[in-house]
Amino acid sequence: MRTADEKTSGKRNEQQMEFSPLPNALDYLESATRHLTGPKVTARDVKYAVLHLHAGTEVLLKATLAKEDWRLVFDDPARATRERYESGAFRSCTAVDALVRLRDKLKIAVTDDDMKAVRALAQDRNALQHFGLTRSVAAVEARAATVVDFLLTTILSDDAFALDGRDEELSPLVHIRRGLSSISLFVKQRMDRIAPQLAAAKDKLLYCTSCGNRAAVDEPEQQRARCLYCDYLMDGGGYELEAKYRAFLKAEDAA
Repeated sequence: MRTADEKTSGKRNEQQMEFSPLPNALDYLESATRHLTGPKVTARDVKYAVLHLHAGTEVLLKATLAKEDWRLVFDDPARATRERYESGAFRSCTAVDALVRLRDKLKIAVTDDDMKAVRALAQDRNALQHFGLTRSVAAVEARAATVVDFLLTTILSDDAFALDGRDEELSPLVHIRRGLSSISLFVKQRMDRIAPQLAAAKDKLLYCTSCGNRAAVDEPEQQRARCLYCDYLMDGGGYELEAKYRAFLKAEDAA
């Protein structure tokens, strides 16, 4: 007959599954970087890189909020109760909402580029989860580099959240930093290769809505732009927004 502990463990071989927020977030982030730095990155790798990067980002941002005030993790903090928080029976805020709260309430330095990268990651995750997503490896790596760099330098900096973790909990940071270096090197090498084309088209460049680089050559007659970095064809609403933004910047420079 099994003991009470065996009955309640819920795990084979009496092993308990335990992931507190920080190790859970780092596990996801390490998985994302590993999927993008293998010898041959497949479509499946890209899928799990997006899903795991978003999950790790969301958990880490919410854990940072909860460290300050657990109520901030709720979708509606005014309706937060300790009982619901401890049971997990509540609707939490999104990763983008968490980032806004970190910036506005905790005064963490979040740039417009950071916000844009996390918002694009959330959109990619939603599209992949519910409708399917087509993204090149180059585009996903560029986005991942921006998000992971922000998390490491701002949320996981030595004087911030990571100090609360035990050494064994923080060990994945070594692999995450190594993965970021590899991804960043890939992005730099690719940008260096297309540098002559970027220079030739410098007056026509838009920010690509797929990879986030300012590498999409505007084709206003066709109402579209083609990215030199990830070969993404921007059209429709995304193209219109970026074209308007470039026009705004040009007007600001001329003023």
